[in-house]
Amino acid sequence: MLINREAAVGDQDYNPDVLRQLVDAEEIRRLKYAYCRAADAMDAEGMLAVFTADCIVDLSGGLGDTVTGIDAAREFYSGALSKFTVSSHHLSNMDIVFESADTARMESYLYSWQRYKEYPERADRHRWARYRDLFRRTAGGWKQSKLVCYVAGEITPEELEREDETIPLPPWR
Repeated sequence: MLINREAAVGDQDYNPDVLRQLVDAEEIRRLKYAYCRAADAMDAEGMLAVFTADCIVDLSGGLGDTVTGIDAAREFYSGALSKFTVSSHHLSNMDIVFESADTARMESYLYSWQRYKEYPERADRHRWARYRDLFRRTAGGWKQSKLVCYVAGEITPEELEREDETIPLPPWR
């Protein structure tokens, strides 16, 4: 559908950078949605499709469990997904800030549920967290270059050290 520019912006000055950022922000959101849909489909390759080759994935909230590069991420996600039969990821509060025309950061909130293969002997996992992600424009479009997941709370049958993970987070600006 074509929109008459004069009718769309009225007397205001037309700023193509604002329009570009709106389109880019939607592409970035859709990339994050694709990641979550792939996670829910137990599709490691689909999850990896959103990342740059030199990606950094940190699901420990900066506590040391970081993988670097697409091959390390492949090994990590394949192993992590092998524990579950199904999952459901819910995103909200997706705030995108452009650092430049070709780089952006996004903070979003996550609730996720996973069912272990050993259910009902092993209880489901429930997680409340924040993502702080970096995205980079590539020749093929936007890709995620860094994912950091800060867990605020978790109900899990696993013994995990999750103390103070979100406390050191500076406010999002």
